[in-house]
Amino acid sequence: MTSLIYYSSTFKNFIKRDSIISTLESKYLEELISSCHPTDLFINSIWGELDNTLIELIKLKPSRAIVYSGMDWENTVCRKEFNDYISKNVKNIVHIGNSDGEGYFSFWLFFTEKYFASYPIEQVEFNNPKHLYMCLNRKRHSHRVTLVDRLKEEGLLEYGLVSLGGDSEKKIPQLNLKADAKEVDGNKATDYKPGDIPNDISSIGDLTNWNNTLINVVTETTTHTSTFISEKTWKPIVGLRPFMIVGDYKIYSYLKEYGIDTFDDIFGTGYEHPWVHNRIEWVINNLKKYSNTNLLDMYKDLYPRLVKNKTQLQKIFKINSIKYCKVVDLIKKN
Repeated sequence: MTSLIYYSSTFKNFIKRDSIISTLESKYLEELISSCHPTDLFINSIWGELDNTLIELIKLKPSRAIVYSGMDWENTVCRKEFNDYISKNVKNIVHIGNSDGEGYFSFWLFFTEKYFASYPIEQVEFNNPKHLYMCLNRKRHSHRVTLVDRLKEEGLLEYGLVSLGGDSEKKIPQLNLKADAKEVDGNKATDYKPGDIPNDISSIGDLTNWNNTLINVVTETTTHTSTFISEKTWKPIVGLRPFMIVGDYKIYSYLKEYGIDTFDDIFGTGYEHPWVHNRIEWVINNLKKYSNTNLLDMYKDLYPRLVKNKTQLQKIFKINSIKYCKVVDLIKKN
């Protein structure tokens, strides 16, 4: 076990909150830290900063830096100064969590396994063909804003259920659903205020909305790293829906490796394009293509594949546990 541990001040404040995210995150942090050697520096890179705490810890000349990302994305791109300082001053660095390679495992798979309702198949079946798609967005990340703008421009809002957080400083109102989940577990993990879009991280949301809607358009948390897959991606799989994802470029590779049907024969492979704007256009083009489709017939055709995806998720949970155990063994090695 090591006593050389870095947390950013922002993360320290977050972990104090009584939320199901912080509770589960703490469990894995404790186990990973206890697996480190006494001369290791354990760095929780979430919201990492090049601050005095990091500088003083690195001055102690640790033999290795174990750099972890769990509940949020791996940040070597967006926090370059922070990561460059670590790389410059520690020769042996092991990236774990949301990092492609032997250190990879998914915090959000553990989270989904622990906190999501199982949703019996009959509870989530598409039984009222009212909406072509659902696209729910809480934070105004740029790729989400662009996608919603394109939905408006193409006249596609009327075909779907769409939400998007607002911007009070710019006086941009949020786009709300008429009916939505109310008291949800994730609200405690944010600066939630009454009237905000719920931070629904442990359910598929309002069941009436869900059962009225066919395609799930997932806008992941980030598009500028490689491997971050949050609970958002698992919702359509838990909830028996075909999906299109705008997110990190390796998401589909991981889903295929896990044995998930990604409906390439239905939607194509536009997710492979390196530019996010082109991936957004891929979504738009598919929604236009299927806007006049008999949704119930489409669902019936896809139904066996959707059930197979839902069943496969139980195997994926086991795969993730195996990956995690291998990471613990990796840390324990000299």
